[in-house]
Amino acid sequence: MVILFTGIETLDNVLKQELDKEKIDSRIAFYEDYPLNEEKCDMVVVSPHIDIKLPLKDYLFALRQRDRRVILLLDNDKSEHLGYALALGIYDIVFDPITPDKIINRVKNPAKFSDIQGLYLGLKGKVSFAGEEITKPDEEPVVKVESEHKIKSEIKSEIKPIIEPKKEPEIVKNVIEIDVNKQNMAIDQIEGIMKLLGYKLKEKKDVNGALLELEQVLIEEVV
Repeated sequence: MVILFTGIETLDNVLKQELDKEKIDSRIAFYEDYPLNEEKCDMVVVSPHIDIKLPLKDYLFALRQRDRRVILLLDNDKSEHLGYALALGIYDIVFDPITPDKIINRVKNPAKFSDIQGLYLGLKGKVSFAGEEITKPDEEPVVKVESEHKIKSEIKSEIKPIIEPKKEPEIVKNVIEIDVNKQNMAIDQIEGIMKLLGYKLKEKKDVNGALLELEQVLIEEVV
């Protein structure tokens, strides 16, 4: 059932007559709670001219919360109510000049997203949106075609860094050099201890080998 609640008595009466001719069940609302509470209501024709306690945006929210389909009448696409309506999924919007025929047509033919996409985007000629170019129906989309040679060159430039041999980072070289220096210092210290004990270090290249020699000398000294 369609509930007519435009706040314009003459318009409500005319719409009621036209809907009756179309054999579409309708009622005229005289207070704000009726469209909200009437269980048979599935569609409401409303405008900013209604006399209600709530701000219009909150009233629209209440209608949508009850799964009412809303046909909203507005002066133009600069209306302060348009953004709230679109946010609530209200696509059935009729702009001035408002006529009964326009409203009846919208009652019978719900708007699709494609019908109102321009309102979301503020469509002026072409609009860039999420990587896609949206054009007016009478305009041909512009497709950029790059030369095959340029595309191949770009692909080669992308592949080249991948197939080049990896170079050893400088930081790895520095770490290796530091480790070698530490080993040499350790061997020198072990050799000094061996000299104090009266022995000569045979293994001067490997730290573990030098430590083993020192361990054997210490065992002999203790025994």
